[in-house]
Amino acid sequence: MRMHPTLIRYWIRTPFLLPLAGLIAGIITQANLQLNLTALGTILAGCIICIFLFFSLPLRVRFRQSKLGYWIAFLLFWATGLLLTQLKDIRNQKNWIGNFINQESFQSLELTIVQDPVERTKTIRLFGKATSVRTKDDRISVTGNVLIYVPKKDSLRFVLPGDRLLIYKAPVLIQGAGNPGEINWVRHYAQEDCTHRLFLKEGEYVFLKKEQHNYRLARFISQLRQHILSCLHETIPDKNAAGLAAALLIGYRQELDPVINQSYSNTGIVHIIAISGMHLALIGWLLQQIFSPFQKNKITQLLSQLLIISIIWLFSLLAGATPSVLRAALSFSIATAGIFFERKPNSLNSLFAAGFFLLLLQPLWVWDLGFQLSFLAVLSILLFGKPLQRFSSDAPKWLNQPVQLMAVTTAAQVLTLPRTLYYFHQFPASFLLSNLIAIPLSTCILYVLIAILGFGFIPVMGLVLGQSATYLIQLMNQLIQWIEKLPGFIWRQLYWTVPETILVTFLLLAAGHWLINQSKTGFYYTTILLCLLCSLQWYTLQRRNKQSQLVIYNTTRLTAFTWIQGKTAISFTTAKDEEDSIQLRYLTKPCESTFQVRQHQFNALAPIVALPDINLMIPDRSRVPPASSAEPVHFLLVSRMAPFKGLDWLKARPVQLAVLDATLGTKTRNEWRRLLEKEKIPFYDIRVSGAFVHSLR
Repeated sequence: MRMHPTLIRYWIRTPFLLPLAGLIAGIITQANLQLNLTALGTILAGCIICIFLFFSLPLRVRFRQSKLGYWIAFLLFWATGLLLTQLKDIRNQKNWIGNFINQESFQSLELTIVQDPVERTKTIRLFGKATSVRTKDDRISVTGNVLIYVPKKDSLRFVLPGDRLLIYKAPVLIQGAGNPGEINWVRHYAQEDCTHRLFLKEGEYVFLKKEQHNYRLARFISQLRQHILSCLHETIPDKNAAGLAAALLIGYRQELDPVINQSYSNTGIVHIIAISGMHLALIGWLLQQIFSPFQKNKITQLLSQLLIISIIWLFSLLAGATPSVLRAALSFSIATAGIFFERKPNSLNSLFAAGFFLLLLQPLWVWDLGFQLSFLAVLSILLFGKPLQRFSSDAPKWLNQPVQLMAVTTAAQVLTLPRTLYYFHQFPASFLLSNLIAIPLSTCILYVLIAILGFGFIPVMGLVLGQSATYLIQLMNQLIQWIEKLPGFIWRQLYWTVPETILVTFLLLAAGHWLINQSKTGFYYTTILLCLLCSLQWYTLQRRNKQSQLVIYNTTRLTAFTWIQGKTAISFTTAKDEEDSIQLRYLTKPCESTFQVRQHQFNALAPIVALPDINLMIPDRSRVPPASSAEPVHFLLVSRMAPFKGLDWLKARPVQLAVLDATLGTKTRNEWRRLLEKEKIPFYDIRVSGAFVHSLR
């Protein structure tokens, strides 16, 4: 089958596509197979040998077998992805902190703060780089980052990058709770080489001499960020407006109103308050206009372009240097370098090159949602933006700019849609209207905020600019919240599985190829993929209609479990206050998406819970054990309510399986484990094995 001419042109003009695809395939393969270094070295050596053998062939043979050469190159980058994923994982290094944390011999941990403190609901979160561990026998140099949580009033809330601490409490390994649909926190923090966490209070640490030399840039960025926040608060009196201004300008979201944040998410414009390529493009355009008088000769042009790139990277560091921001900064740097060399780089190839180099730096960023959505949005705009703009070119002149904006907005949704449906399970049908309003307004706001930083110190100008920013932000918020309230514009409970998400992505690419390039092959692939998607959804629907599950959650705050029958769920819980209810929704919402639940009912927990086909007994020290009966108890749920001595509850009814939940104290847990082993009753310990997820069919 011959490749379509348009695809051939894309293939020739994007040489970084093959390395990026091979690297991603290798990263995903290694994440799932966990091959050892011996196997990885053997695979890589084999690929290198294949490359040498291929290039030793005569030129005419290599030309005829060019496809074979592409496959060998793909396998080489695939093997590179395998090896990099293994080497970059901090847990595979000899001096990883986890190899030296022994609770019995541990005495102290020395670490350096590397990020600004982050305020949470009840605590302050810090991020520290471990440098050494002292045991009873030795002092060992270690590597790895540690999450530190301290009370809000603790003196650590004022620390800066470079501050050093000596901690007398051993950190614990970050482990997944195993609750259905929960974020993989182990993999999430592994992207930042963080594998341990620690809850500290006064008296468990002391300050050491600051490490200024290696953290001058980080301290400068931290102080500059605080200076910018001070400028915004001085000129923008409204607290909510100042919080959104900080998020829009430098990605600082700690002061962002949660209600406003949710409104932006529900209307499909959360990218406005998450630093992305759009922000860098706007700032880059402004910088190009400012430095345009210096483009007349090579020397000033070089200096001006270097200065622009430096400012863009400084802004990226201010915004947190997240993978999505770094991707945009690297793409912008490539494009700016092209201006100096008078060669316009291929935008698509620049995108692939940025993705390739960033994944070489940290392979685990392939799992970062911001990186995925940022990359796919730009890719989607580059592939579908111009065709959609051509289709809308017949609009009247006065409608040209809004229609072009709507075309680009629609294009950005094409490839990001499957991922957003999979992760967020909702679709904002109002995204066109909200983006049509928010993008022009946010652009004006961004430039006003930049003007505040430059001229806000002048009393009159600071007042005028501050009032202007406040008015524009309040106007944008009011319009977005009005759109959010429009009926029927938020489609919820859109549950997609991983295979469905992958199929939809390829289906959209095939459909785009068919419609834009009038390709018969694209039509055939679209038809095949559509049939596969319909079949997979029918199978998933039948499977979910027949499902019967019991989920007992892994949480130390409350006891909760959910019984799922088909697409209906009933949860039983000890939740008493609003904080308990928030924690319960945090647990049950991902569970709903995992099992595609449509109706959910919540009930209070009782000592005996009878459900169709099963029953549960929950020992409670404040109650008398039930009367003896021959009727079996399918599940005995032992929680913090259980008495220390539980023999009377075990003798009341025959128990088929006991489940010890995470709320149970250590002494009571050990006593119950001993008792269950003595009575030869099988048990499942949630604190050891994670959440209890059991199929009842």
